[in-house]
Amino acid sequence: MAYNGYLLAFGSVVLPNAYLTQGSYSVTPSQRTELAAYRDNSNNLHRTTSSNHKTKITFSTKPLRLSEKIALQNVIASGMVNNTERKVQVTYYNDETNSYYTGYFYITDVTYTVLDTFGNDIIYNPISYTLIEY
Repeated sequence: MAYNGYLLAFGSVVLPNAYLTQGSYSVTPSQRTELAAYRDNSNNLHRTTSSNHKTKITFSTKPLRLSEKIALQNVIASGMVNNTERKVQVTYYNDETNSYYTGYFYITDVTYTVLDTFGNDIIYNPISYTLIEY
């Protein structure tokens, strides 16, 4: 499937690209996991690599107001499969295959840093997310 104008969707809800800081989105698709490796007497490398490839996605938001942060959290929650594990269903654009792929990811711990407060509002510094495929 060709690129359809979005990089990530949580469940069936697309994360608007406007939330992303320009140049912050990166994807390492289909990472290989080496199960075993050795060199023989002729110094030739022999590898056993898992056929189950995993993807890592990282991105940062632009500075967000409280209402925008809550809206972002609602997008992420729409794909939540297990809140305790922070396991989400994500559809992402895979640059290795130039198509969309859907998988299950966990979200690593997220730090929220306050830039400023005024009245009943909070402005957050860019928030960084890392998603690691199960």
